[in-house]
Amino acid sequence: MIDFDKPVWNDRESLFINRPEVSGIYEGQSTTYQYALPSSDYPILKMPYNIYDKEGDVLEHGMYMLMLDANRKYLMFVQSGMVKARVPVLKYSEKMVDEEARQEREDIYENYKKYMQRGRQRKAKTYLKELEIYDKRLQAQMKASITEDEISGFYVVQYETFTQKATAVIPIYK
Repeated sequence: MIDFDKPVWNDRESLFINRPEVSGIYEGQSTTYQYALPSSDYPILKMPYNIYDKEGDVLEHGMYMLMLDANRKYLMFVQSGMVKARVPVLKYSEKMVDEEARQEREDIYENYKKYMQRGRQRKAKTYLKELEIYDKRLQAQMKASITEDEISGFYVVQYETFTQKATAVIPIYK
């Protein structure tokens, strides 16, 4: 006795064994878009040096996100969400945020929320694009650099965001 699944001949789709499946997910709805990593609010430092401390521990060359701690006394080197090193800040300055610029961003965000609540996604998207452009403009003003000053025997780390500037020094041990 032979048992097999006989295709239904009145259904054309069942005749194709390897037919493509349609997932029903539109562009922008997949988890890659919805749950992507947020853009960084901190400058990224590409460090070309291996930095040693007194004990011989090493901070290897690579990409680090620079962050100021809450008290603005230490500059932290963060890699993959882990603090790899803390360096004391030598000089710190902060500029006042322009009230007009801050209010402009809040107005754009309020318009975006208003149109999303009303169900007008197309109009809300224009405000969302404006918000992204505004935030990218702020991120373009972030800088991080490290230079080796062999005369004084220090690495000089410069940290700069839209409102903050900090300078830290690291002694050279080899």
